[in-house]
Amino acid sequence: MNKKILTTVILALAITSCKIITKSATKENNSSSKIEEQKINLPEVVKITGIAQNPEGIEFDKSDNTFLLSSLNAGPIIKVSLDGTYKPFSSGEKFPLSTAGLEIDYQKNRLLVAGFNGTELMDKDPKTKGTSFLRIYNLKTGVIEKDINLSSLVPDAQAYMANDIAVDSKGNVYVTDWYARVVYKVDLDGNATVFWKNNTGIESGANGIDFHKDGYLLVSLVSVSEIGLYENYGLVKIPTNDPKSSKVVEFSNQGFTGFDGMVLKENGNVIGVTNNGTTPGGNTLIELSSTDNWNSAKVVNSKSIPASTTVAVTPSNKYYVINQDFTQPMKEDWTVEQVKF
Repeated sequence: MNKKILTTVILALAITSCKIITKSATKENNSSSKIEEQKINLPEVVKITGIAQNPEGIEFDKSDNTFLLSSLNAGPIIKVSLDGTYKPFSSGEKFPLSTAGLEIDYQKNRLLVAGFNGTELMDKDPKTKGTSFLRIYNLKTGVIEKDINLSSLVPDAQAYMANDIAVDSKGNVYVTDWYARVVYKVDLDGNATVFWKNNTGIESGANGIDFHKDGYLLVSLVSVSEIGLYENYGLVKIPTNDPKSSKVVEFSNQGFTGFDGMVLKENGNVIGVTNNGTTPGGNTLIELSSTDNWNSAKVVNSKSIPASTTVAVTPSNKYYVINQDFTQPMKEDWTVEQVKF
């Protein structure tokens, strides 16, 4: 992919997905979280002002009812209260990186972060290819604990961009790389490998990702044309014990137009964002359902939304999207808006 396309893509769409529901959480903990949410009355809109955050990824931290927002501008991840006030969360990094997907691992007290070099992706220099990192922070303190270079595993890739993150029931972490078109795996000891390469026939990179408790990943595939429109999109199911047996999910109805950010809900459905301008499919929040363990799926809900990158789902099934405008990356006002089907 040439640098012109890379630049167009990074401005039009920074693909990721941010998961909110931790599968290992107990029903008791989830019930408690729902009660707390009801007490605080989650707002329709959270407004963040006074910071050029350029957020692309979001997590809802159920332990204190706050949002965590990443930064394409390579600023600190911030923790945002429901009234819009915020403070820096991340610290201790040796060097700054743009950050995209976020994933809370409550069981291991970790915030998992996809980091990449956004400056290199937009510098129009064919000799620079960016980089992909997994950054692991202490969920309570925000101090970085591990910083793992992933792009070194695929030295021949044309470019790198870590996008999104999932964690399985054993604590293994999976990171999508959109430009390298792979999924990396990092075990609890920090050992990194290339877990999956896209040989599906869909000529796209791996973007949104989440882990299903039955032992497989769901990964969104999508490309973006030079004018910023989705193409070559799909959804793939990847068993964690046999990634070579991955298969593309079939759709029984119309309406799926590719995903940026996506998340598996507690009821087994998938919620995802299509960020596709004003074309058919447009900027849309879509819900998918499957009755055959995600060999096939269908669209069960769809709603137009403001331009956005991803969705956060709270334990009481409130949906929040980031209202994102990549034409103004240095603007200092951002909103997180609740969406209802």
